[in-house]
Amino acid sequence: MIAVAGCVPAGVLTPPVPSLRRFSGSPRAITVAGVTEQSTAGKTGRTGRRLLLRVVLSMVVGAGLVLGWTWAYEGGALKSWLDSTSMSEFLLLVLIGLPLALVSSLVLAGPVLWVFGVRPVWPVILLGPVLLGIGLYFKVHEPVLGWFSNRHHAEALLAAVAYGLVALFTFRK
Repeated sequence: MIAVAGCVPAGVLTPPVPSLRRFSGSPRAITVAGVTEQSTAGKTGRTGRRLLLRVVLSMVVGAGLVLGWTWAYEGGALKSWLDSTSMSEFLLLVLIGLPLALVSSLVLAGPVLWVFGVRPVWPVILLGPVLLGIGLYFKVHEPVLGWFSNRHHAEALLAAVAYGLVALFTFRK
């Protein structure tokens, strides 16, 4: 006998379909054979999205900082000034200018990551440049130089990886 959408002919009883799953109140609470379990699929998905967003945004900011400083140097403003300095001015630049550049990078990167919801920001903006510096010192980016027409693009890739790794390993749920 064929049943039509919600209609049961008189005198015909349909046997109940045995089911091990019954929903009890909340759509996330599942009762299986008398045991109630809370589904963690929503929490796990949200945490995964937060982690992915944190890593990707940190990578973009790290690469953006390197490309920004490269653009300022190659654009002529910094290059002409650095080429015309004497040794004493160069030492002054290293002692004052380099820390000033790092602080300005922190000031630029921190608010950008904060606005996009990366929390906590401080490990990324403090440890990202350190890991980048270690990578540059050991020339980790040398094998990928052939992929790019410009050395600075390989350095930007290294910065993205460094900032992304810091963001990944300092993530808290």
